[in-house]
Amino acid sequence: MELEICSSPGNELEFFHQRFRVKTHPMQITRQITPLQDLLGIFRMICLFRKRRINLVHAHTPKAGFIAMTAARLAGVKCRIYTCHGLPLETEKGLKRWLLIMTERIICSLSQLVLVVSNSLQQKILENKLCSSKKVTMIGNGTACGIDLNRFTRNKKIEDQAFELKKKCNLTPENLVIGFIGRLVPDKGIHILVDSFLLLSESMRNIRLFVIGDFEPHRGRLPDATVEILNNHPSIIRCAFTDEIETYYAAMDILVLPTRREGFPYALLEAAAMGLAVIATKTTGCVDAVLDGQTGFLVPANDVIALKAVMQTLLGSSQLRRRMGQAARKRIEQQFSSKFFLEAHIKLYCKMLNMRDQQVLGKAAGKNSAG
Repeated sequence: MELEICSSPGNELEFFHQRFRVKTHPMQITRQITPLQDLLGIFRMICLFRKRRINLVHAHTPKAGFIAMTAARLAGVKCRIYTCHGLPLETEKGLKRWLLIMTERIICSLSQLVLVVSNSLQQKILENKLCSSKKVTMIGNGTACGIDLNRFTRNKKIEDQAFELKKKCNLTPENLVIGFIGRLVPDKGIHILVDSFLLLSESMRNIRLFVIGDFEPHRGRLPDATVEILNNHPSIIRCAFTDEIETYYAAMDILVLPTRREGFPYALLEAAAMGLAVIATKTTGCVDAVLDGQTGFLVPANDVIALKAVMQTLLGSSQLRRRMGQAARKRIEQQFSSKFFLEAHIKLYCKMLNMRDQQVLGKAAGKNSAG
């Protein structure tokens, strides 16, 4: 079994080529609606799949899923898998929501198997009639590939790096650090977190907010007031995305993700692996990632006051944070190790390829007997 990767060109694709020595195929795929470019992408993928004699295609994200599953079907690829990581349609309305629904339905109809990353996401897919229940399945307890426990485990090296990071950011031992990791867009609820943080800082002046992520205006614009606060407030520390995210987790006291929708948010799982208590919303994906009252807290989406109250409770008790963080780490070890998901995917690929070979042999035998 050989692996080849097709994706938009960039550092991530080059990383796979250099690190794992796999064959890569750079192909520009935009996240926006670009009909002509998408048709060209489908044509190029058809040529690629036929030239390379691809036996199985596994696609991720709606746009790549649409292009890859269409091309694979037209190229005659018998084994086609689509992993749904979340539903952008959950927070859209009108024509855009209808287009997203139709896109997901087409992808699912072209796929032989649809993998979902959480139970709540599967429920949403079935509620919206996006896919037949016979096609949808979930590996293990959810997520796309689990958590690398070799990377996301506290140790002396990471603790030392976190100490230096906090010193660089002028954080003192008296400061309590709230962390946020994600795109700085309305769907992630960063404006709700900022408003809650400002309210809480009136009574807890020692709190600080770590915000790790980039603005993405094409995914929705934040209020100008929120952008101004994120860029200039003295108690908010902004950082771009980093390859050493485990160091930032180790510098936090809690992680907060006030998102409006997810599939299965990795930030919550990574934080849990690092022994952090978390706060998230009662939305798709988050309800699977957090055991409310055990590994963290869940609050209603878009509720500034509820979020402020729970942050105050959690920050006010180091014992509660420690107990929840320990429970969160134990759950990750038991249910979400990446080793399990790696082995499960290999078994799935082998099963589908074997079924394909058996079908081919069966057809050949039928022709021979008829002859």
